[in-house]
Amino acid sequence: MWQKHCVSWLGAVLVLLCLHSGQAQIATYDVRVSSLLRMQQGIGWPLHLQVAEGHEALMRLSETLQNQQYCAVTTPEGVIFDVRNPPNSRFESWTDGCGVRVRNIGLSDEGRWRMTATAGNHTITGWSEVKVTEKISNYVPEPISLKDGQTKTQVDLSSLNNSYCLVAQPFSESSLVPGHCRVTLERTTRAVQGRWSVLLGIPGRVMELHVDRSVAVEAERLDVGFVRDTAHHKLHLYCNILHTEKNITFCRFQKGTEASGFNVIDGLSDGRYSYYGDGFFKRQCGLTIESVASDDYGTWRCTVGVQEWAGNTIQSRTPLQALISVPPEGGNRIRRDFEGAEEELRTIFVESNKTLTLTCRADASLAYCWFQHPNGSQFTPVERQVGQNLDFWYAGENLQSGDCGITFATVHKEDGGVWTCHMGYKYQLGEEIIDRMNVRVTGPLAALNTEVGAVIGGNATLYCHTANGPQPLDYCRFLAPNFVGISLDSTVGANNPILDRFYFAPGRNLDYGDCALTIDPVLEEDLGEWTCAALLHDHILESRDTILLYYDSHAARVPRLRAGLIGTSVGLIVLALVLAGTIWYKKGIPVPWNRPSGPIQRFSNGTDTLSMQNDRAVEPRLSTSTTSSDEQQA
Repeated sequence: MWQKHCVSWLGAVLVLLCLHSGQAQIATYDVRVSSLLRMQQGIGWPLHLQVAEGHEALMRLSETLQNQQYCAVTTPEGVIFDVRNPPNSRFESWTDGCGVRVRNIGLSDEGRWRMTATAGNHTITGWSEVKVTEKISNYVPEPISLKDGQTKTQVDLSSLNNSYCLVAQPFSESSLVPGHCRVTLERTTRAVQGRWSVLLGIPGRVMELHVDRSVAVEAERLDVGFVRDTAHHKLHLYCNILHTEKNITFCRFQKGTEASGFNVIDGLSDGRYSYYGDGFFKRQCGLTIESVASDDYGTWRCTVGVQEWAGNTIQSRTPLQALISVPPEGGNRIRRDFEGAEEELRTIFVESNKTLTLTCRADASLAYCWFQHPNGSQFTPVERQVGQNLDFWYAGENLQSGDCGITFATVHKEDGGVWTCHMGYKYQLGEEIIDRMNVRVTGPLAALNTEVGAVIGGNATLYCHTANGPQPLDYCRFLAPNFVGISLDSTVGANNPILDRFYFAPGRNLDYGDCALTIDPVLEEDLGEWTCAALLHDHILESRDTILLYYDSHAARVPRLRAGLIGTSVGLIVLALVLAGTIWYKKGIPVPWNRPSGPIQRFSNGTDTLSMQNDRAVEPRLSTSTTSSDEQQA
């Protein structure tokens, strides 16, 4: 027995699903339909309409009856009216057929609007579904924060339902984005930060919505500084990581002048030094110093250990470091002054056609640094540079820790001279700090000074050192101007000199690349050109350099002048004593040194006493005269 299970309409085809003996059978029948549109109830136009509050809705029938007599509209609330005689000014007839304009749409207008056209005995009906969205009066989205250096970053510019948007980035052409307002950045840099202008196409709204989006690009960095708690005599140092997904593994602080530091652990204290911050889990590293003393001021180095996820594993990364300069309370910022200190000028030996590394250091974190060549050329090393296929690159720990360094792939003779290092503070704008260094492009072994002044009877040191840093020497020898050869090392000291006046300069060592000779005293035969020579370990050729030992008349004049001044002063003092004694003697007044007690009683005779004092006065005067004469000869 056949049983009907269901009947459905699909277009103009009737589909009958029957069940018979547990089996499904489908039968189809053609059905004649006079109006397919009416059957689908789709003659209302538009069938679906989205309108924002305050806008107008335009609806009509898509078909027009000849000799139309009436056009009735039924609102979602059930109000029926003829468009030629509307109930109020909100409604108005629209088009020549059956249509209506609805002004100032509100939320109560949402729903189905029916339109019925009548011509004689012929009537057609259609409807439109109206959806009313709330009016956007104040859309102020949150600022967008992006991470510097990210690739393929998707930036959502709107949380509204939009059909398209026109995006204008800073210093860039506008781009039209269909659908949801989202753009993809190939690489995120600080060049994209600023105000982005966005025009949104909102469904139900004719005018585009203008939205300004504030975009900030933040790089991972350390936020460093200090806080004074004068009320409790405490000093807080902090070194927090911002804009990162890394976790802190350790926190360390070290005073710049100390050899050891402090292992600061979240929640740990030893009574004077303790953790400062809201915890490692918030990526905060800090140190609290109680009972602050003068030694606590100065430059501190903070080091933060970090780790992060790499795939499915956690891996440690390079620790982050920075410097914190803490001036005394009421004092100015601590600052090193490199200028005007000629005795601090470092000499760097480098072998020709080898790499050259120059370094300088500041007492605070740096934003940049650059080097000036003796010929005026400028070179700026960047931390991100890699020493491959480059003429120069950054060398050092990092700018954040105050390190500035540059390595040149190849150095030549013309690169010798005084180089200048310029450093700019990261957290303080103003004048750059400067360091200077002397670069000498030499052979494997070079003299510190190619000319050394000396005086006869004084001492002088001739010093040679390996280029490109300390390298062990197998031996060290010197050749005097009179062709006397001297071989020595650090075992030859001032207590066992060669030829009673040649010994290895104290504090030097062959293992560190030092070849140094001290001459004490210097004889006239020592003046002239000396040769220092040594064999660098693992080298097959001896290296050497020459040093000119010359008579320094200026150095000789200074001690003589000093001796002359001392002799003159002594002579004047003795002469004053003699004159005073003579006056006292003539007046019969006992002189101070002729006292009636002690051994001096033997010289109770004033004449003898005066003769003795005059004899004593002669020697200094002669000494003074002799010194002056020598000074004139010099």
